[in-house]
Amino acid sequence: MKNIFKLIAVVIVCLSFQASSAQNETILNDNTNTWFTMLNRINLNTKWSVSNEIHERFGAFLNEQGTFLWRPSVDYHVNSSVEFSFGYSYINNKPNDPNPKIGVVENNIWEQVLLKHDISKVHFQHRFRQENRWFDTVGQNLDGSYSKTGTDYGNRFRYRLTINTTLKKLSNNDELFFQGFDEIWFSQTDKLAPKAFNRNWLYLGLGYKFNSKSNLQLGYMNQWDVLSNNTFVSTPIIQTTFVRNFDL
Repeated sequence: MKNIFKLIAVVIVCLSFQASSAQNETILNDNTNTWFTMLNRINLNTKWSVSNEIHERFGAFLNEQGTFLWRPSVDYHVNSSVEFSFGYSYINNKPNDPNPKIGVVENNIWEQVLLKHDISKVHFQHRFRQENRWFDTVGQNLDGSYSKTGTDYGNRFRYRLTINTTLKKLSNNDELFFQGFDEIWFSQTDKLAPKAFNRNWLYLGLGYKFNSKSNLQLGYMNQWDVLSNNTFVSTPIIQTTFVRNFDL
């Protein structure tokens, strides 16, 4: 348990230092976003599975439609510690701060490696995701309005460190657990070299595990976005996640 709190402290200090280094240019978003996520996985056998994610995200605490995201994937399990995935994402962004002034759509395909290990009673996951993105571009008209100008292509890399540990066993299957993660996003050149830092997510939450295949989580996440070279925005998010897996 001591290890998990040390790690949380390090992540918070690093993020606080990052934000404070640009505090004169950081915009604090007063509107708390509310995100709802459903995660499913169907285990086909010991080596293969198919997964699905559905995200519904709202701005201004349920008052603004934000983002709808659908993300299916196929997963190959090398062993209990290593997993490869190949997937697709459909992302529909409605006008919502800090998103563009009009709705835009993104389609991407992605490749992912997931590494797992334990230290004492703390479970660690390292997620490396490479995204190949096709997204709408937006321009401002002479009258000040916005319109789509076409479609662009870009590459993006994401790394997420997740920690999970049981806080209290309630019965043979039920338990209360803690989960936290920090994820960094980088845009890339055509040759996949890192080009610019885009975003950071820091999440801290509690979960209730009904059994080995189902759990419900509620947590707080801070989203830190780079809007331009000298402008940043920090957005508070309340996130609810439901996980339900199946075996064939």
